[in-house]
Amino acid sequence: LPSVGWALGVDRTVLALRAEGVELELPAATEVFAVPLGEEARRALFTVVTELRRAGVAADFAYGGKGLKNAMKSANRSGARYAVVAGERDLAEGVVQLKDLESGEQAPVAFDTVVSELLAKRG
Repeated sequence: LPSVGWALGVDRTVLALRAEGVELELPAATEVFAVPLGEEARRALFTVVTELRRAGVAADFAYGGKGLKNAMKSANRSGARYAVVAGERDLAEGVVQLKDLESGEQAPVAFDTVVSELLAKRG
């Protein structure tokens, strides 16, 4: 079968760019990490992550149904400043838990205002 191929070594490209003095704009590190506890929370936090990304905030999500402890380890490894944690009870109360991963402080925030709250904290 006829075909066309093309390849480029990424490592060599990066070395050539550095040799030419080209500065690479790297993607932002994760700023917000969402931790859902349950399927309803997964759907709700997916909406929050989507809104944050549209606002230019680097946000990630705990995938794979990890438990709280493993999901929070993933949040810490991601380098995120904030974690948004929600479970069924939180959503029933109309809140999510917003945790500052640097200070360890955690407080409930109204679900409807979590995106604007994070944008305000971001500066």
